Amino acid sequence: MSGWTDRQERVNVDLHEIEQKGQFLEIMGAMNAEPVLIVSPRYADDVAALVAAAGQAPRLERRAELAAGRFAAEPVRVVVVDARGALSAGLAVAQALGPAVEVRRGAMLVLLSRNDADAAGAARDAGATSVMVSPFGSDSFATALQLAGRHADRLAAAAAAPLPPDSGESDRLTGLASIERLQNWLSEQRAAETPCGVIVIGVGRFAQINTIYGRDVADRLLAVIARRLGPIADSRTPSGELRLLSRLTAAEFAIGISGAGAADKLERLARQMLRGFERPFAIDDRLIHVSGRAGIAWDDGSMEGDPASVATALLREASIALSDARGREPGAVARFHQESDREALARRADLESDLFGALKDGGITILFQPQSSLSDGVVGGVEALSRWDHPLHGRLSAITLLETAASAELALAVGRHIRSRAIATAAAWTGALADLKISLNVTAADLADPEFIDSLAKDLTTSGLSPRRLVIEVTEEAIINDLDAAAATLSLLRRDGVGIALDDFGAGYSSLARLARLPVDTIKLDRSFAQGLTGSERERIVVEGMIATARRLGLTVVAEGIEDDVQLAAARAAGCQWVQGYCVAPPLDQVALTAFCNRRKSKTSVA
Repeated sequence: MSGWTDRQERVNVDLHEIEQKGQFLEIMGAMNAEPVLIVSPRYADDVAALVAAAGQAPRLERRAELAAGRFAAEPVRVVVVDARGALSAGLAVAQALGPAVEVRRGAMLVLLSRNDADAAGAARDAGATSVMVSPFGSDSFATALQLAGRHADRLAAAAAAPLPPDSGESDRLTGLASIERLQNWLSEQRAAETPCGVIVIGVGRFAQINTIYGRDVADRLLAVIARRLGPIADSRTPSGELRLLSRLTAAEFAIGISGAGAADKLERLARQMLRGFERPFAIDDRLIHVSGRAGIAWDDGSMEGDPASVATALLREASIALSDARGREPGAVARFHQESDREALARRADLESDLFGALKDGGITILFQPQSSLSDGVVGGVEALSRWDHPLHGRLSAITLLETAASAELALAVGRHIRSRAIATAAAWTGALADLKISLNVTAADLADPEFIDSLAKDLTTSGLSPRRLVIEVTEEAIINDLDAAAATLSLLRRDGVGIALDDFGAGYSSLARLARLPVDTIKLDRSFAQGLTGSERERIVVEGMIATARRLGLTVVAEGIEDDVQLAAARAAGCQWVQGYCVAPPLDQVALTAFCNRRKSKTSVA
């Protein structure tokens, strides 16, 4: 027994010495060296010793959840995140600190175990500016730390250095090459008979950011995006390959690439650049989420024309490919194809022109998808859905309509048109439809529109529709960038009796805690959650837990995308109160909706 006591005392002494060693290193280093924040739950003292040996001052944080607060409180530019033996936690810390490190124009070194070496790409995607894989010695660590400091120095110098007046070589906002410099560079590559290509990257939702936060925040966002894309564009450039990153327009960047083997790497590089948009961008106290898409064009030397005209053609073709990518999901990459892409661009231009006419002549059709009670099968409400009946192309989807509206800068006008039509239609309903609630979708741009509340109030007053029959549906993506402003707007509506539903819940940045800050009456589970109701036991536990919590908060739960009887039974068993989907009914016009509700013997009360 006494032997065990002696051993325990020695362990306690060793732990005390280690703790004192870490404190001593912090105190000594703080006297005259640059501080370095170390986030390490397991090997903090070992890393601190390496930092001190490199002549810098360690600042230790062993608790990952406190890393962001510690970084905010410390005057550090360089962060070392030790993910050895704790990969998931380390990557989470890197992702949490990444935006703040960028804003401070700092650097982040992530340490990985040998077994996790293949996670180096994930670490860079999470925000690391450099990665080291163990085992490594003190000299190599000191070199990595020195390079991290130089990286921070370069960022600070680039931000502080004034640009030559009217040089035309650099973009004044981001410090990147200007479009003129990129065109000249591409001309030089063509003149040297070097194969070259272009990747054009479009920033999604930029117009909304400009509307919501103003030009100053939008400009600073572009500068932060440029700082994040720069290291990705420069990283691991193979011998003989040249790259030039530039800014084209307000919300587009481009990277020129030359070299015989670069053609095969264009798409991979484009996807690496787009992964930089997966983390939010920190501007002051805001975390702003934007998406990216990319278009690619390549010249193997066969394009006709002089070097200057080829350079112009390459940029135009990459922009055409980007137009194709904009019609796809965030993160999409599209290549230019000579005939098909020109046709697609021409078709989009025609659609934009035709949309102006559709707003005037009633070419936009409103359909209604019923929402049915799981307790008695009563239809209590409908969601208004838009379609575009085009005279040449036939019925076009809501996605095509909204994307065309956005590219034609008609998004607000189309939104107002759809809401006004739907409200007027619902106000005139009689019989089985007389008291149905009608749900309308609104976007972030709608919420930021200064006339949104007034135009909605005007529609209600003119039509005579009771506010209690109106439900406004918003997605988390539409409110995440300015939660407080969105909550204030929605609170005004709710105060007047309008219902508020959080749409596609679970598809984006879902947090049940966030619901407490929002004036929400209803959550509509995303269709992926509806599928989870019939998935694995783990999936069911997660979905059923969220439903139970939402109901305890007093919220109504609607399951969207219910397509068969199995999903219907699962939604009922999980505690959903309402369902919507093809298992109930597809989107219907007014005549079909009336017949459907009569068959279902819809009650006049929908309370």
